[in-house]
Amino acid sequence: MNNKLPRRLIAKKKDEIARFFSHGKKFSSPFFILFLLPREIDSFPKVFFAVSKKIRGAAKRNLIKRRMREIFRQYAPFKLAPYSFGWIAKERILTANFKEMRKDMIELGEKAIHFFSRI
Repeated sequence: MNNKLPRRLIAKKKDEIARFFSHGKKFSSPFFILFLLPREIDSFPKVFFAVSKKIRGAAKRNLIKRRMREIFRQYAPFKLAPYSFGWIAKERILTANFKEMRKDMIELGEKAIHFFSRI
């Protein structure tokens, strides 16, 4: 059984990611910056994960990205929401363990979804 996040859900192209910055709404927490973008009707939910280059060492950045993908994959409301998510980890993430990352990421995501549902 493959539990990976499907590739079609991950935004990789430069223009897809640029769209988050130009049209998305920005939210922030101690560990993450989230760009939320309402999804187009027939498109798949897209998501991208990035880590600040202030975090030295590719192995550390890759570990943080793997953890972010896993938290996103396990939390079903993110995948079911009609939005695209752009997650960026801040430098402060180095002080957090997985449990703290998960709590902060879920709270920020729910805050952002709640903001858009009020509009």
